[in-house]
Amino acid sequence: MKRLIILLMILSFGFTQAQNKLNEKTFKKSIAKGVTVVEFNAPFNSENSFQGWKQLEHCDYYQVCISGNPVLKKKYKVYTVPTIIVFHNGYSKKKFKGNIMLELDAETKEIQEAIDELYLDKF
Repeated sequence: MKRLIILLMILSFGFTQAQNKLNEKTFKKSIAKGVTVVEFNAPFNSENSFQGWKQLEHCDYYQVCISGNPVLKKKYKVYTVPTIIVFHNGYSKKKFKGNIMLELDAETKEIQEAIDELYLDKF
């Protein structure tokens, strides 16, 4: 049992690359204003966590661990990890899903284009 806990802690550590992690209590408020990018992932897939998040501009970036937040997983129909959803003022606008190899099919450039489209709408 102790080894299992240590293994889970190690796997979870790899997943916590982003500064901000959301849960079911903090989610709604965090995505309420502006453009927000949320990565849904799981500890078992930490090696395929989105690495381009530091390059994204004009948005806030958060992560959600689906194993600890099943309500969010169900609400946003996250069936594969990683899944990235771009929100604008609390509404889901664009979704990028992981493939059968648990790798994100989208590149940072594609995600940034979706962000820019929403960000420029305010001008």
